[in-house]
Amino acid sequence: MAKEVTISISPWTVYSGKALAALSQEPLNGCSFPLVRTLKIDFTHGQDNKDATVLPPDAEDNIGAFVHRIRQMAPGVNLIKLSGGLNSWERTTATALPIDSLANQLIQLVSRVEFTSGFDRVFHFMEVDAIRNLTHIHATVDLDGEQTMRLIRQNAPTLQYLNILSRVDTDFSGIIQDIDGGCVEYPRLRTLVMEQSMSGKMPRQYAFGAAAPFPNLRRLVCGMGYPFGDDLVLFRGNAATLEHLRLVLTTFELVLALLRHNVFTPTSHPKLQCVMLIPPLGIIQATYADYTDLIRLMMDIGPDAAVREISAWYLDPVPHPPVFSLLTKHASLQVLALPGLRLPIWNAMTLIQSLPLLSDLHARPPTLDPMPAGVTKRKLIAYVHSNYSPMGTRFRCWHIGNERVKELKDAVIPFVLPALACPNFDYVAIFHFTRERFAELLEQAINMATYKKHAPRLRRLLLNRLE
Repeated sequence: MAKEVTISISPWTVYSGKALAALSQEPLNGCSFPLVRTLKIDFTHGQDNKDATVLPPDAEDNIGAFVHRIRQMAPGVNLIKLSGGLNSWERTTATALPIDSLANQLIQLVSRVEFTSGFDRVFHFMEVDAIRNLTHIHATVDLDGEQTMRLIRQNAPTLQYLNILSRVDTDFSGIIQDIDGGCVEYPRLRTLVMEQSMSGKMPRQYAFGAAAPFPNLRRLVCGMGYPFGDDLVLFRGNAATLEHLRLVLTTFELVLALLRHNVFTPTSHPKLQCVMLIPPLGIIQATYADYTDLIRLMMDIGPDAAVREISAWYLDPVPHPPVFSLLTKHASLQVLALPGLRLPIWNAMTLIQSLPLLSDLHARPPTLDPMPAGVTKRKLIAYVHSNYSPMGTRFRCWHIGNERVKELKDAVIPFVLPALACPNFDYVAIFHFTRERFAELLEQAINMATYKKHAPRLRRLLLNRLE
């Protein structure tokens, strides 16, 4: 039986009592859906009120009766998703007045609420003080967000999950600072996701004293420019609990601030398992000092973080060994994602050799050059066996993206070499558009005289595990 139900409805049908009448007729009359946990209300414009100028006199009673019937039909519902275009029924006409009352009463049915783009305008007319004890809020903001922030603050004592996406420039300080300037604490919040589609520089005007508003965070996603200026209040008090961290670093200024204030040290976040950093879009113009700072920040976060990722497309540490050496720092590393990185296979082999628990590497196809001194292509297998094999017993997969055919052709032998040295290297996960061509090139390499005797082992790379 379904656990989610969607109701598409015009607000006017609720005001006029038609919605309640429809729910009271066959086949819905007397029906109950005890397994339903999520109720999606998709408000539509409707045509039956286009000539209406005044509300029915019993509109408020009809709203209450409709909400009561919803509760009867879905007694176990705990999540309300509110969506729909609201432009035609904002408070511009008399017929739109009760929309805030309807939304308010629906939200009070549950402990979890989600509202999509456009719906935040309803909160400009709502008495959010009446909406308390929510545990989950998932909000999309299209206006200034002031009332949405108020709704969030109002539920700070009970919130466990907060996901807020702003499509406009929003003052996110309203999450943790009330109208009197005091700091709001979220003692039960475990997941905080803040994202903003607008780009901007790091604001500098905030200062929150000694506040630690999110003391028990486990998952933190900041998909925007850092919202709290020079004050790194977001990271205070949760070093002992944080398990998952994803930061969009819109400027290297934030990288330096995090390093300068020692927010992250090798012993500061003992439970952190996943670190994902997305550097500034202009990283192609960055210096190698910037690269070094970025990698040092990633590798210094959490002593045992098994998954570390930098989504950088222009990161190339080959000419700068100090950058590469930072990658081999943590023996506990299991997944390393540097999707813009192109390493000579010898650096990649050293990396795998240095990280005994590494199972997955996300990087561009490796290069064969520069070749080790005195080593020819005919001596590659012997060189690999004497210097690397066996190694990386847990290494199983190399992930790459959609590469040009020439780059794949040049990378076939560099992929074969770790397959010979790593006993459990099973496959190359490759973008599906180039999958067939890569398989052809790999088949050709396997059939070469130098590698043919190893064909049974190398054919693992041709299994249907390509992604």
